[in-house]
Amino acid sequence: MRPAASTGLQGPDAVVLSCLGGSQGDLGVVRTLGREGVRVVLVAEGVSGGEDGLAALSRYTAEHHRVPGFGHDKAVLEVLDRIAQAQGDRGRPVLIPTADPDLDFVTRNRARLERHFAMVSPPAELVGACLDKARFAGWAGVHGLPVPATWRPDGLEEVRAIAQVSRFPLIIKPVYPPNWAREPLVTLVGGLKALTVHDAPSLEQTYRRIAAVDPHLVLQDFVPGREDRLYSLHAYLDAHSRPLAWFCGRKLRTYPVDAGIGCLVESVYIPELVDEGLRALQRVGWTGFALMQFKHDPRDGRFKLLEINPRTSSWNLLAAACGINLPFVAYRDVTGLPPRLPVVQREGVRYLYLANDWRAFLDHWRRGELSPWQWLASLRGVRVCQVLAADDPMPFVHLVRARMARAGRALARTWGRPGQARTRS
Repeated sequence: MRPAASTGLQGPDAVVLSCLGGSQGDLGVVRTLGREGVRVVLVAEGVSGGEDGLAALSRYTAEHHRVPGFGHDKAVLEVLDRIAQAQGDRGRPVLIPTADPDLDFVTRNRARLERHFAMVSPPAELVGACLDKARFAGWAGVHGLPVPATWRPDGLEEVRAIAQVSRFPLIIKPVYPPNWAREPLVTLVGGLKALTVHDAPSLEQTYRRIAAVDPHLVLQDFVPGREDRLYSLHAYLDAHSRPLAWFCGRKLRTYPVDAGIGCLVESVYIPELVDEGLRALQRVGWTGFALMQFKHDPRDGRFKLLEINPRTSSWNLLAAACGINLPFVAYRDVTGLPPRLPVVQREGVRYLYLANDWRAFLDHWRRGELSPWQWLASLRGVRVCQVLAADDPMPFVHLVRARMARAGRALARTWGRPGQARTRS
């Protein structure tokens, strides 16, 4: 545990939860809160300094509690109990999950946690409807949300029946997304969040292959267009379902390509999308964080809702740079601080996660879709980077060191193999 650090805001701590692999979202939340003077406590599974534990190295992390085997509720609850007890008379600390497994943990234990923590996550019924992609389609349809046609097949015969009545391409994705973040599925699906199939034979073949490991799958109509048709609406709504702040952005590239997380993103305000999204959230009685993922459908000109994530975004740093600090808005709301008036977001600002964007560029280049010069030109306007920050350099410095050391070890192994040594001519 890192010793406590002093901050300028005399309020309760913000406790940021980060499961293994959640380092994109957690680092952003730590920085956006820490820059406002909030004392931040990180509870994470990743090793401090590893690529999955960069947030622990941030100057804005006052305490870091590592909990190996984050999926074991008892160990995490014991750590959280100690953190709550240490607050004294400063009030209940604010609990912020940053990835789906964290959100699942909070939802399972909400009755116990909300006795000691201020909650910024939606209630269990909303979380459950959104994390289960099969339930989400039915729930969204009941509430009139514009989702693509979706099916949950129960076996191969139903898959064949769906193929006869649907139009291709189709998307195959898991009912519960964290399933595809674990082996052997990570390797089986190539790290993708969803797979696209273009005809009935490939649908059947792909379904057989994936269902042998994870039979809980969803089929969905593929909305045409590349990743630059993907838009996100980020919002925070108070206990009365009043939107206190919102932000809109467009994905320019994702990694993995076509079905991954945004690695080059641009702030853009789409009034139609914002109005429709906020009305939908209020209609279902939403409270807390919401991240709505849309894709613009050229067939009818509408924005189709692909999913709602009941948590912060992995690129919330961009929203904060554009004047919309959603984690701090949530913190002020649940701790009783007066709300700040909403501001109009700055547009045209770009966010970059360089390591993933480089990988995405290589994939696009191999497919003949992007030249090196086009890639470099697309980086104009980048003002926010996922890891690199002038006021918080250690995560980036350590990441560079770690990757250089890893490259050195790989080179040493290569040169150390029998038969690999070179002789001088």
